Amino acid sequence: MNKIRHIIVVLFTTFAFFTSVNAASGSITASTGTKVATVGSTFKVTVKLNCSEALGAWDFGISYDSSNISLVSGDTHVVDSTKDGTSRSKTYTYVFKAIKSGTANIRITGAAMTGFDEMRTFTPSTSGTSVTVKTKAEVEASYSKDNNLKSLSVEGYEISPAFNKDTTEYSVSVPDTVTSIKINASPNDQTARVTNTGDIDISEGVNKIELVVTAQNGSTKTYTLIVNVQDLNPITVTNGGIDYTVVKKADLLTEPVGHTPVTITINGEEVPAFKSELTNFTIVGLKDADGKISLFIYDEETNTYTPYIELKGSSLILFPKELPEVLTGFTKTTLDINEIPCEVLTNDIDQSLIVIYALNIENGEEGYYIYDKNTNGFVTYTKSLFDKFIEENKELKLYFLASISGAGVLLLISIYLASKKAKLKRLLKKFSKIEENKDEIIENDDLIEETVSEEIVIQNRPKKKKKRK
Repeated sequence: MNKIRHIIVVLFTTFAFFTSVNAASGSITASTGTKVATVGSTFKVTVKLNCSEALGAWDFGISYDSSNISLVSGDTHVVDSTKDGTSRSKTYTYVFKAIKSGTANIRITGAAMTGFDEMRTFTPSTSGTSVTVKTKAEVEASYSKDNNLKSLSVEGYEISPAFNKDTTEYSVSVPDTVTSIKINASPNDQTARVTNTGDIDISEGVNKIELVVTAQNGSTKTYTLIVNVQDLNPITVTNGGIDYTVVKKADLLTEPVGHTPVTITINGEEVPAFKSELTNFTIVGLKDADGKISLFIYDEETNTYTPYIELKGSSLILFPKELPEVLTGFTKTTLDINEIPCEVLTNDIDQSLIVIYALNIENGEEGYYIYDKNTNGFVTYTKSLFDKFIEENKELKLYFLASISGAGVLLLISIYLASKKAKLKRLLKKFSKIEENKDEIIENDDLIEETVSEEIVIQNRPKKKKKRK
């Protein structure tokens, strides 16, 4: 390769004396799509050669401001040629890294070129490029802070009041036959972004649409558009001090698991609903003043509404219910599960052991369930499983308190509880495997008792001493 480059350089020198006014012409240009580079980032520079006829050979160098940028890849001196004599252009790619604030220039130096046929050396025109290097703080300081809208309208309808960039709340009314509107909004600064523009679905009653304008520097401003879809006969409901309207369009509702779409009558009007024979729930949609739709259990006899809640575990979907009683060895408290406040029981020995009372949405069965915060899963609670451990804990606690006093009590209790906690978790793990196959063994309670007894025997079995060799 070095020999070939040497020959090319010799050719440039030999033919330099024979150039004429009819020689080919060309150019070597450096360019980049990066105008501003952040210190620490990399950017690409493209060097392109063009010739008025087929390229023969060429020679050029690259120089740059090394105090601001460093070369990551690419040759600073290029000597090359073509073999086929058909191409009139050639491209090279360079990668630079920004290292210090300032203006970095990239220049083409020592350029020479020949055509493929005439092999006469000529000097092509050259042009370089430049990049402004800034620190992250300098870049962020230069970002636009403009988060205003330049215009806002609803296609086919008039908003109130008339648009003003400093006014952030607007309203518009549309007929009850309208199911979607087109919102047109443009930012005051082209670098800003706007959400919730274009076609937006709406439903009966009040629809609250928020258009968030995010400036280039990240600051935001929210414009609110209230779209009132005129409902001539709204069904209004007040629940928990909040006013709602009953949703009358089925396509606005999401079907809950285990329920079937039906149509029911409320206040003489037909509305979409969902029913389940297993849970005996009738579920409808209610929309609040902000346009948010939530599912509620509707009691047709009392004409009352109860929020429909789903606790979704890894394998079960539960509807939490009020605790019928506090189990022995547990304390009643409140815990957020899936961001929903629920009544729960925590074990007096192991606070991480949590039990709730709920209705299984998929089979309609009510009962206690163990909640695992780590896996967000649920396992059916069996009272006999825990009674054995709670009873053991009671007896041993009394024994310790009656026979020992002083600091030794706390130490022994701590050691004992730690061993019991480990045993309980191992038993729960084994029990969870039984839960996975409960359809096959649900009627055989002896199997669960046998599992409990087996675990206790294993834990209490004396360890064999290893024989010394």
